[in-house]
Amino acid sequence: MPSPDEVRATLVALAEDRGDSLSSLSRLIGRNAAYLHQFVTRGTPARLDEADRLVLAKHFRVDERRLGAREPWTPAEAAE
Repeated sequence: MPSPDEVRATLVALAEDRGDSLSSLSRLIGRNAAYLHQFVTRGTPARLDEADRLVLAKHFRVDERRLGAREPWTPAEAAE
């Protein structure tokens, strides 16, 4: 799982690549215009909410793990 700083840097890079502002992305996820700016610059919130992260991942067409989702759980291989 990427560190919080890596998630913030990824979000900024994805936004810049698409020409999106953090305020427009905040509105996309139904938050106030300063929400993602505060996430990036102040670290508040510490992590993106699961629903917000999903919307952003779909918007950018990237794996949610790039935005801080944990690795999916998988069962251990059965002993042979």
